[in-house]
Amino acid sequence: MRRWVVAAAAGIVVAGAVAAAVWWPSGDDSGLPPARARVYADFSACLLTGGQGLASPGAGAVWAGLQDASGDTRIKVSYLAASGPATEANYLPYLNSLAQRRCDVILTAGEPGTSAALAQAAAHPAIRFVAVGGTGREGPNVSAVRVTDHVRGDVAETVRAAARAAGR
Repeated sequence: MRRWVVAAAAGIVVAGAVAAAVWWPSGDDSGLPPARARVYADFSACLLTGGQGLASPGAGAVWAGLQDASGDTRIKVSYLAASGPATEANYLPYLNSLAQRRCDVILTAGEPGTSAALAQAAAHPAIRFVAVGGTGREGPNVSAVRVTDHVRGDVAETVRAAARAAGR
């Protein structure tokens, strides 16, 4: 009887080892897709749009330029749509929200976002403001980008230049 108990125990141990070898996950055979994590630079560019978000006039080309710049510099990009009436007073809280998020560059597409950016630029000297399609006025930390057929590329290059100037 003793031999039978030892043989059964040995059989259970062998069966357990075989089962563990067969079903134990290993390396790339886990059945899961590879991780797709993206490491971003410590730099962010934020777009303030009208109430229609990226469908707002001019915002689509600016967003595409931001994505181009992000693709080759690894900067973080985001956008915020201002809701309510299209007035400078209404856009100010949204612009200040982007400033509180510590966006390194804040872009606006058209009016009244451009007027709001020009009004707040002096209060936020560490932030670079890029006014796309606004009045064309510039300041120490405000750049203007004219709306042309090349606005996407102009926006991308302006953001890349701001990231380079910041050492990112």
